[in-house]
Amino acid sequence: MDDDRKQPHLPVFRPRNEGLEKMLGKLEAQLMEILWNADRALNVEETREALAKAGKASAYTTIMTTLSRMYNKGLLAREMIGKAYYYTPRVSQRELTSGVTKQVIDGLLGAFAEPAMAYFVEALSDDYPDKLDTLEAMIRRRKQEQSNKKSAREQ
Repeated sequence: MDDDRKQPHLPVFRPRNEGLEKMLGKLEAQLMEILWNADRALNVEETREALAKAGKASAYTTIMTTLSRMYNKGLLAREMIGKAYYYTPRVSQRELTSGVTKQVIDGLLGAFAEPAMAYFVEALSDDYPDKLDTLEAMIRRRKQEQSNKKSAREQ
């Protein structure tokens, strides 16, 4: 497989969109779902047929171009078999959402650390009070880990 790329880079985050469309375009999200659900690598025509079965018809060239762009972004791996590329996801849905979350949080903390942290805590306390307790436990655990590492280095 032609798979020497690092973590996918997705420069856009659309908070108002739903699901995968927060990170990907509509067609990209649909194609990722098809490839995640496939039990093997798919070529352009097979991917187009699966999309059409889901009631979302699109032209062969549109699918081909989109799959190629997704490969260039690092979302897909591809392998030439005969005269056709066969595509597979490079990342799971969980890895994709974790990676995008990290990019968004890193960007916010890099530019607006204090307001970002303050809003995050405020949003949790207002909308998800039980998650605030989870966050507190995570912070305690992380501080303990750091303390243990520091103690181990000093010995």
